[in-house]
Amino acid sequence: MSTNHEISTLLRSHGLRLTPQRLAVAGLVLPRHTHVTARSVYQQLKNEHPALSMNTVYLTLGQLESCNLLNRFEINGNAVFDSNTLPHDHACCSKCGTIIDLPGAQPELPLLPTALKEWQIYGEQRIWIGLCPACIGTDG
Repeated sequence: MSTNHEISTLLRSHGLRLTPQRLAVAGLVLPRHTHVTARSVYQQLKNEHPALSMNTVYLTLGQLESCNLLNRFEINGNAVFDSNTLPHDHACCSKCGTIIDLPGAQPELPLLPTALKEWQIYGEQRIWIGLCPACIGTDG
């Protein structure tokens, strides 16, 4: 999905109105498999879209998540959005904040704890925390 037309068609198919701000946010996050925060999206788009607000970014990311076009997870209390919606784990560097996907790390759900036997579980997220190769051995 790389064109504005494809993104517009996708948003319409999920019942979302096409506004310039919504198209800008979706156009930034959906075509690439990257990890973004609302703040990083806002920072990247604010000069090109002066009418864009942080609230609009939060709402749009939430709508894309509700449509299963983004996954959301939290690191250090910050919501991170991922356009790779296939099951996978993440690794996060505790020093520089780099986040990478670990594809294929979740082939199936593990055995559930007995406390969850009456729950309907639809997914699991794991985040491995450590130092990335670039940060190993650096001062600070």
